[in-house]
Amino acid sequence: DQKETRAMATRGRAKPILILAFQLLLIGGLVPSVCMEWSGRGTLADYEVASFDNPIEKTVTVTTQLDHFAVQPETGDVYVGAVNYLYKLNKELKQVTNVSTCSEDTCLSYNKVLALHAGMLITCGTERPNSDQCQLRSQDDLEGDGSRRGRVVAFGTKSTASIIAPVGMNPSTPRLYIANTYSTEGDYQDIQPIARRLVSSGGGFMFADSGTDAVQFTSGYTDGSNPFPISYVSVFNWKGFTYFATFQKEDLPPLSAHISKLTRLCHNTDNVRSYTEILIECRGPSGLFSLIQAAHVGPAGPHLEESLALDDNDQVLYAVFARDKQAGTSNNPVPAADSALCVYKMRDIEAAFSEAVRGCIQDNDDNYEIGIFTGTVCGNQPSVDPESFLCNTGNHYRYATGITPVVGTSVVHLPGHLASSIITSTEYNHTMAFIGTTEGQLLKVHIESSTLARLYESVTLDGEPVMKDTMLNETKEEVFVLTEQQLIRMRVENCGRYTTCEACIGTDAGNDGDPYCGWCTLERKCTRYHDCPLQDVSTRWLAYNDAQCIEISQVIPHNSLPITLTDQQIMLTVQQLPALLDSWQYECRFEEHFTSQATNYNGDSFNCMTPPASNIPAIPSGEDHVTVTLSVMSTETSVDFVDIDFSFYECDTHKTCVSCVGSEWACNWCVFENKCTHDNSTCSKMKEIFVTGQYSRGTAMQGPVSCPQLQPQPGEVLIPNVIQREINVTVDNLPDASETTSFLCSLDVEGSAQSVAATRADSTVTCDSKAYNYTATVQELNASLTLQWTDKDNVMHTLDDTYDFTVTLYKCEVLRPDCSRCISDETTRAELGCMWCGDTCGVTESTVCMTADEKVTLQDNRNCPDPVLMQVYPLFGPFEGNTLLTVSGTDIGLRYSDVREVTLGGEQCTLENYAYSTGYSVSCRTLEGAATRRRRDVTPLTLQVRITGRDGTMQTSQGDVTFGYKDPDISGFSPEIGPQSGGTRLTISGQSLDAGRFIEVFIDDMQCAAERAIVTDDSITCITSRADNLGSWIVNVSFDGAERLSMANYTYTVDPDVEEINPSTSVLAGGRELTVNGSGFSIIQQPQIVITYGDNEQEFVGNCSVTSDDKMICTSPEINLPNLVLDADTSVNVTTGFIMDAVEALRTWCSVDQNDGCTPLEYFQNPEYYPFNDPLYENEDGIEERTGPELTVKGARLNLAITNEEVTVYVGKSLCTAVTVGAGALSCKLPVDAPAAGDYLGMNATRGLPVVWVIHGTTLSFNIGYFQYPVDNTVLIVCVVSVGVLVLAGLLAVGLYKKSKGAQEEVDKRLDDIDNVQAKLADDMRTAFAELQTDVSDVTSDLEGIGMPFNSHREYATNMLFIGQDTKPMTTDPENPEEHVEKAMKKFSDALGNKTFLLMFLQTLDAQSKAKLSVKDRGAIASLLTVIMVAEGKLDYLSDVLFSLMAKLVQDELDANRPRQLFRRTETILEKLLSNWITLCLYDSLKDHTAYPLFVLYRAIKCHSEHGPMDIISGQAKFTLSDEKLLTEDIDYREMVLTVIVNNADGETKEVKVLDVDTISQVKEKILDAIHRSQPYSRRPSADQVDLEWHAGANGRQILRDVDHTSVTSDGWKRVNTLRFYHVPNKSTMALLGGSSGTQKPASDDNVYVNFGSDDTQASASASNYMPMKPASRPPRSNRFTMVEAPDDDAKIWHLLKCEESDYGSADASATKRRNKRLSKRLSMIASRPKKRIRELYIPRLISTKGTIQDYINRMFQAILNADTAPKAVKYLFDFFDSQAVRHSIQDSEAVRTWKGNSLSLRFWSNAIRRPDFIFDIRPSRSVESSLGIIAQAFYDAHNASDQKLSKDSDLSKLLFNKDLPRIQSLVEDYYDGISNKPRVTLQELNNEMSQTSQSFTGLFSKLSTLLQLWHYVKKYNTKIVEACEDDDACKNEHLAYKLVEVETILDNEDCDAQEAV
Repeated sequence: DQKETRAMATRGRAKPILILAFQLLLIGGLVPSVCMEWSGRGTLADYEVASFDNPIEKTVTVTTQLDHFAVQPETGDVYVGAVNYLYKLNKELKQVTNVSTCSEDTCLSYNKVLALHAGMLITCGTERPNSDQCQLRSQDDLEGDGSRRGRVVAFGTKSTASIIAPVGMNPSTPRLYIANTYSTEGDYQDIQPIARRLVSSGGGFMFADSGTDAVQFTSGYTDGSNPFPISYVSVFNWKGFTYFATFQKEDLPPLSAHISKLTRLCHNTDNVRSYTEILIECRGPSGLFSLIQAAHVGPAGPHLEESLALDDNDQVLYAVFARDKQAGTSNNPVPAADSALCVYKMRDIEAAFSEAVRGCIQDNDDNYEIGIFTGTVCGNQPSVDPESFLCNTGNHYRYATGITPVVGTSVVHLPGHLASSIITSTEYNHTMAFIGTTEGQLLKVHIESSTLARLYESVTLDGEPVMKDTMLNETKEEVFVLTEQQLIRMRVENCGRYTTCEACIGTDAGNDGDPYCGWCTLERKCTRYHDCPLQDVSTRWLAYNDAQCIEISQVIPHNSLPITLTDQQIMLTVQQLPALLDSWQYECRFEEHFTSQATNYNGDSFNCMTPPASNIPAIPSGEDHVTVTLSVMSTETSVDFVDIDFSFYECDTHKTCVSCVGSEWACNWCVFENKCTHDNSTCSKMKEIFVTGQYSRGTAMQGPVSCPQLQPQPGEVLIPNVIQREINVTVDNLPDASETTSFLCSLDVEGSAQSVAATRADSTVTCDSKAYNYTATVQELNASLTLQWTDKDNVMHTLDDTYDFTVTLYKCEVLRPDCSRCISDETTRAELGCMWCGDTCGVTESTVCMTADEKVTLQDNRNCPDPVLMQVYPLFGPFEGNTLLTVSGTDIGLRYSDVREVTLGGEQCTLENYAYSTGYSVSCRTLEGAATRRRRDVTPLTLQVRITGRDGTMQTSQGDVTFGYKDPDISGFSPEIGPQSGGTRLTISGQSLDAGRFIEVFIDDMQCAAERAIVTDDSITCITSRADNLGSWIVNVSFDGAERLSMANYTYTVDPDVEEINPSTSVLAGGRELTVNGSGFSIIQQPQIVITYGDNEQEFVGNCSVTSDDKMICTSPEINLPNLVLDADTSVNVTTGFIMDAVEALRTWCSVDQNDGCTPLEYFQNPEYYPFNDPLYENEDGIEERTGPELTVKGARLNLAITNEEVTVYVGKSLCTAVTVGAGALSCKLPVDAPAAGDYLGMNATRGLPVVWVIHGTTLSFNIGYFQYPVDNTVLIVCVVSVGVLVLAGLLAVGLYKKSKGAQEEVDKRLDDIDNVQAKLADDMRTAFAELQTDVSDVTSDLEGIGMPFNSHREYATNMLFIGQDTKPMTTDPENPEEHVEKAMKKFSDALGNKTFLLMFLQTLDAQSKAKLSVKDRGAIASLLTVIMVAEGKLDYLSDVLFSLMAKLVQDELDANRPRQLFRRTETILEKLLSNWITLCLYDSLKDHTAYPLFVLYRAIKCHSEHGPMDIISGQAKFTLSDEKLLTEDIDYREMVLTVIVNNADGETKEVKVLDVDTISQVKEKILDAIHRSQPYSRRPSADQVDLEWHAGANGRQILRDVDHTSVTSDGWKRVNTLRFYHVPNKSTMALLGGSSGTQKPASDDNVYVNFGSDDTQASASASNYMPMKPASRPPRSNRFTMVEAPDDDAKIWHLLKCEESDYGSADASATKRRNKRLSKRLSMIASRPKKRIRELYIPRLISTKGTIQDYINRMFQAILNADTAPKAVKYLFDFFDSQAVRHSIQDSEAVRTWKGNSLSLRFWSNAIRRPDFIFDIRPSRSVESSLGIIAQAFYDAHNASDQKLSKDSDLSKLLFNKDLPRIQSLVEDYYDGISNKPRVTLQELNNEMSQTSQSFTGLFSKLSTLLQLWHYVKKYNTKIVEACEDDDACKNEHLAYKLVEVETILDNEDCDAQEAV
């Protein structure tokens, strides 16, 4: 085929391309460079909203990457295609599901296509090319629907680009337009390079007809050994065409140019013959960027649009290009990290395509043909209009290409970056491009015009290359960026992170700053344009390119004033000052001190006033000014939008001229008055000289240089001690000599002034001759000189000295005891003039030198005296020699070179310049090799030194100094074993061990560090070093190189180990004995415990004593830091370690943040014992008297970190036994007899009384004070006994009486016990209340912002109306209700609306026996009827019926003489109706007035109960009001604080208080409470929906559970796990994970933390490990409490105590059975407890709890019993009761009071208090609910006081409120009186209130369904009701019986018809 061969090459292109290139070079030279430097580097954390990490880890052997993503626009779901996997994510980028795209383990399938279409997901991968490369999948579960196709996409990593677009004229039949890079791989060779494919499901899926839907390569292209690749980098749709961007080689011949192209396919055609290509280039000043990397079509912002002269519908092609690394050297283009951005008008692109088609049709030029595609053809038809054939070729051409490129000029050069993706956006006037790079960065480029852009920020992502897919969400203003390993959703901006105007808009007028952001001036924050109010008003919003930030540019006169100048007017000039709108003002604010309104506006200037004196803050001590912020505020925004520092200064604080005029203020110096002032007029002396400050205006004498002052000294001033000398000083700026009278020089010598007069000669002042003296034994001493002058007024002035004039005093004799050191230039400076005078070093003028006969100076050649030797070190050396000796004495040379030799007994000792000390010492080394001779003669040898004198003669030393040789011998060492880490103190014994200077010890080759100074003749001590291996070795000692070996071996063994410390707590004073368990302790010589605490990590050490190899006793160290005070309820954990020789691993045995099972020591504040003279004891004379067998000592924090056994109490010298320590008091059993006077040390006996001392641990002791026993009353006792015998008969006579009174006495005793305990616990209760206030105040502060978590009206009505019932009203109508049912219920409703019928209806039903109509059914009927009346808006009608029935009931009960029994029960329909009526009427009052104190009471009880242990099984707690729920065991526990991760992304944490005995479920509840305390319970996760993850330091992370495989099981009992069980230390880090993994494996970083940031956020977790979070639903009645999360097995679960019969029984147990079980259990428990234990244990706990929450109880009672807030319905009800009493002449006022109490307190308030969860969306614990029940009972008892009779069997909890009842009853009486005194409520007013109440509850329930429910209850009684109606005349007259029959008939007939039809 000659034509096809001819078309192989696109000939003829070179010439136009070269011409165009030349033109561009000319243009490029004129275009300024757009490669600019910038400083904007952002972090991903500033922008990231969400991200998804590739779950598959990339390794050397595992290839994985994310390839594509797509976003479902309606749901926000995200789909990610990756190697071998597909992922579905939710809109938060959390994984929902995934599927594998591989069927084999060895498969490697890259995702090539990922497209959403018609509710389905189209995916294509590289594996299985012949069968199912592509599949159609469900968007829900990613599973395929069976539609498959092979041979669609390219091989491996070769490029594929695809997009969905319509085909032909029918947009409902879209196709997938796809382009692939050709591959020579066998199964991939036939894949079509360009095709459009069907996307419908079924057999045609991905089908493309080879003739009409695909472009094919020629054989000339495919037959080559290495066809050049065509890389497809982008695809987009535009105006009916699909465009592909490619880069490739230009043609087939080798080494042809590398180019970029745009290709396109038309949508509106039946074939692809109109496929067309054009060339596209990007050029800049630095040359050609030939390889396109990514392209995007989008709109242009107004600035760019104007620059490009775009039409309205025009858009822009944004493309990034890269240079070609291998241009002209390879077939394969390789993009370089050097990129540029070019922009093109799409109309130019379209024109280029049109030109390509025109040339192919008209020019008869085969250069327009595409030579590599089969069938390409162009024509020669000049008359054909090409515009008509751009899509349908009409046989005029096939496959056209342009020959002239579209050239763009780079707008920005990006050196060092290889761009890989691009997306653009517009904001305000600007156009921004977001460019991804292969270096893992997102570049933000602002395109300012068609020729200029700037890179304004580079955001570093995850370091992985950015993929092609990028998407912009314009609605949320977010961008999705895909990297190889992460999908990131990030904000396009984060203006809020810029906190200053300069940071927001930059400082380079447009070359920096984010174009999205601008400075909102009056709001003083960085915002986007549309987020700034009135942004169009001038300077309200400063854009990024504004040249100037808003600032106060000038303050006139200054931005500083003297502090004495007040109320001054200043003028401010503010650049960029926004114009004021009407009615708004600017104000000047001097912080909180003063505000003045701006006046005299003049453009950007205005006036303000400075503060008056009273509003200026004081100048701090030691400062000369105080600075405040002067800010300008607009009353429009109340924001200080611009500010400047404003200072108030005080010149008078400066006391010298230089500091005065050199200050930064306008201060001047008055020379003669020695005064610094801002006002020269205050200086009044004649001829005053003013020196003006450097910031003032005045005389020529300005600034510090003009001050009278000393000039720099010309040289060093040296003065010998006590030798008279003058001192000359140069001065400047002195007043005229006529103004001065005298001068005085003072030298500061050792802090004392030594002064002398001085004289002046012009600018020189001479201090008279004086002998200065200092006493310090130092050679030289610097002294500062002060020069003063006196004026004619005899006022003294001090000249300033800025140069520190210094005089050096010196003593020649100090440290120069001999001639050598006196005159040697190595020890004495020549300038000093020192000389040796006889036997002293002095100066010429000194007395000693003036009288000395012989003098030696540095300048003459006289010799110093001969050397005199005094000592040698060492005294002995080994026989082998090599010992370095140091000989010391006097005059041993002026320098080292003077020493000629040292001899030892006539034998040479080799000289060494080893630390030679001038004149004092010299060293030499003994000779080696004479050991044998030396052993024979051990006589000490005399040393002699010879030196060369100054005159050249030899001088020989004098003095008898000897040295001896020894033979060291080792006899043994101890110990013989030590730890491998070393540090053992090894003692070597023997003789002559001090021989030598350098004595070293080795164990094998490991050094044992010895200190030579402590070596003796018979011992050497050294410290062992660490051994690399365990073993035994010889000990080797080197004596100056001579070795001696031990006979035995030293053994290195395993280091000791510490397992636990018990106890692990201490007070700050330390001294507590701690038992340390472990191993290897016996090898340690002196173990110590060490703790580290404080900001400087200061160490504190305590000693330990080893008792066995695995046990030692340590004393806790004292923490002694200044001002360290811990709160009473807090503690600190300290890093704990041990000093065990050199075992470093134990030095930090347990750090504070370490969680690997160790427990660091926990320190508490020291206890405080109150002495007897403290007011708490109420002792007038400060002496405590004995009142019983026990002594009580009060205090604070007494039981922290201590046990009873560790406290000793002395009364005198006698012990007070049985010590019991509580938090606030200590008690012990007193000695029976009074101890002797004095204390336990035998002192302080002067007052004749014993002294009480408390010894707390081992370090603290407290003198409590004197203690007095009562006087001995033996005689009185005898008399009493005698009288007792005489009256014995009388006592027997009244025995019966006493027996009858016994019960009352028992009650009285109980009450007395309560009073006594309450008095003793008063302080504890006050402390607990204060602590509780803190917790509750946190809650109440939340309530102010968000309100209380009320249940909905529907929940409230359901809870309160249907309490204890199985029936619940329906909330929705039945679906498609039958017509006859609606008709029947309409008639039933009409009948109920008839008062006569309803009265008869209710009376008839209530008359039925309870056997026929149960109490529960009656309640259901009443509640259903109430709902119907509310639904119909007839609550006023129901009120009328209710009061009619109550009036009849009163009459009936009076006839039966039972007035007090009225309304006491809820057993009739009427009584239940009354309860419901009150419930609805009180709702608004409850919500507005009473709910708050009730909710706060609930929270207070909850907080207090959680301060102590609570058994999760039985619900028993330490802090409760219920003796049934009182924890009867003494449980050891401690409070802990956990750090809980709230938001892992931003590091938000929260501290949560828990107990170490809390179960995991309890901990989770407390954490959820802390985090969600502002949320309703139903809208937060529950404990069983989250896992607790412990971040255990080095041990990683661990999921904690109530019961797991580690739980302890014994004798059939399994204990629930607690924090203590897991050894969780204080301040540990925890996190809640969404869902339960069901495994015990530690969590990983992939776990998803429960997100608490949003109310409606449902946190989810990784699908492979966790279930999604769901909101908590309200638990059923039988399981309303936190339960143990435990598997079902045979073991019985227990927590704090074992209970065979738990009191949290099942829901199906009858109430009677539960009560009997509880009663029998309680009785058995009480029977097993001695009464004393009840009083001493239970009563204090109950009373303590009551006292702590008493204030909250009182507030709630006061709120409930406030007549002012009572609704009108209550007034109407009470008036009804009063009227009935009057009507029936009831004299018993107590009866009416009982009616009111029964109706209100019993029916409503008792239930509301007992069950606050009926009102609020909360979940009380069993302990809290039982306590509320006690309070509710007390409230009810106060309304029915006449029925309260206490006995010895009364509940303890009932006795608690016995003395409160009168006070509450008084409130009740006041309430009744207040209601009675309120204005009478008319029926109209009541009906209005009923109408409002109905509206509140209307629409909550289905009226039709509720009528049906009521009908099913009453239809069985129809006959009775009908008969009653027929017997009643009123009913009979209205034919009411017929209406009920009619309802039944309609329902029955239709039902029958339905059955017949069937």
